[in-house]
Amino acid sequence: MNIIQIVSSSRTSGTASMMVVLAAWLKRRGHQVLAVCPPGDWLPGRLTEAGVPHAEILMHGIRSPQAIFKLRQLACANGVDVIHTHLTRATYIGHAAGRLSHIPVVSTVHVMHRNIAYRYLPNRDRSVVAVSEYLRQGLIASGVPADRVQTVYNGTDFDTDLPAVVPVLGDVRAELGVPPDASLIGLFGQINAFKGSRLLIQAAHEVLIRFPHTYFVFVGSARPEYQQELWTLARDRGVLNHLRFTGVRADVQRMMSAMDIITLPSRYEACSMAIIEAMAVGKPVVATRAGGNPELVQDGETGLLIERTPEALAAALTSILADYPCRKRMGEAARHVARNRFSAAVMVKQIEELYSDLIGFKPALHS
Repeated sequence: MNIIQIVSSSRTSGTASMMVVLAAWLKRRGHQVLAVCPPGDWLPGRLTEAGVPHAEILMHGIRSPQAIFKLRQLACANGVDVIHTHLTRATYIGHAAGRLSHIPVVSTVHVMHRNIAYRYLPNRDRSVVAVSEYLRQGLIASGVPADRVQTVYNGTDFDTDLPAVVPVLGDVRAELGVPPDASLIGLFGQINAFKGSRLLIQAAHEVLIRFPHTYFVFVGSARPEYQQELWTLARDRGVLNHLRFTGVRADVQRMMSAMDIITLPSRYEACSMAIIEAMAVGKPVVATRAGGNPELVQDGETGLLIERTPEALAAALTSILADYPCRKRMGEAARHVARNRFSAAVMVKQIEELYSDLIGFKPALHS
């Protein structure tokens, strides 16, 4: 098949990471894949590293309507069979271009919202994909016909035989400037209030009372003013020396592999790539009982689900740190679940089947 993957944000995110994994695996399985994204930022370089051909198109601002016609030109010039969109702006652009060129369109919904786009998409078949059952039910409640939307969980290529695209570097603890026997708790994702960075710092003091050799590692981008707020909070609580901020990393799998526990105390997640990637490298996950998280983390088996309070977070982290056999058992169970339910291979197989169904409705010739 000849496929376009289009996403309307090039910033580092779970959506962008998922699209890279999907495009790379489709290409690996013999399909022709072209990724389309806005220019600049994190994503174009990541696609290049993954060996995925890509085109950069402006999708925001006064010139954004031109993206429809540029996408149509790319689709027709490359004999594309399916356009697959990610995020709402890409969905509008993709469906307009698909309708003009008579190419079927698949739209993956990554976050919960009430946008009317998904209620009135022109395709008559099951062309909407939700990344969790929680999200699927939300879309149905918002007016999307139940027979138009199906669940396909995000998948990761961590800990698989897909060639790595990041360099192997030195020891993570030495790089972070922490003792070799330090315990590491990691939070991966954008460093903001939504993801729970402040909550983790609030919980850190209680954790350090029982486990003083623990360090808290924040991997992801942060606005300078917000990071300053976190530094101030950490200094006031006496935990500043136990925090490490790495910024955006190209070696996320390596960083995750060095953690003892990975936490995501976010307000909401549809289908967190960070949780899936953490499970794939065999780490127990402490996450809030929000959105699609209970579909990923099996409470008490692969990690712990908590209410979104500093007290609940501290209690969960200390309970896992205190019980090494339990921590190891949870990590092994998490790896098993990730390989069987949330691998790139599982995701791509389901997406391929959807594409094949859609192509059955595709006219023989593009206009």
